[in-house]
Amino acid sequence: MNAKKYLRQLGRAEANIKAKRERLAVLRDIACSPASPVISDMPKAPVRNTSRIENMVMKILELEDEIRNDEAVLRDEKTEALERIGRIPDPECQTVLISRYFKNETWEEIAQSMFYTERWIYKPHGRALQELDAILKEFS
Repeated sequence: MNAKKYLRQLGRAEANIKAKRERLAVLRDIACSPASPVISDMPKAPVRNTSRIENMVMKILELEDEIRNDEAVLRDEKTEALERIGRIPDPECQTVLISRYFKNETWEEIAQSMFYTERWIYKPHGRALQELDAILKEFS
């Protein structure tokens, strides 16, 4: 796996966790909203032992557990990635990678924070990816 793919994978994992948190918020809203009363004289099937609230709480608990597990895995992966980035000898290259892939800054923001032009930032980014590629090859 090349360096760019490796770093983008972390971003996708973070986006996945964010989507699960949004699902969790919706589930909580649904669980807290009152159910509409059903007024009908039609015969009904026998009521099961589980209630709507109980089902929602179970879904919420399962999703919370899933999110906690995903966050723990992501934390470990980010720590490992930062250690590998730390092996790059040039601090500017490290800064560009961390700003871009961990802080999700735009190229313009990175350039301003490093007092360079946006066009120049692509050079240390390219060097950093090449060096990270070499480091990743060592580990695989």
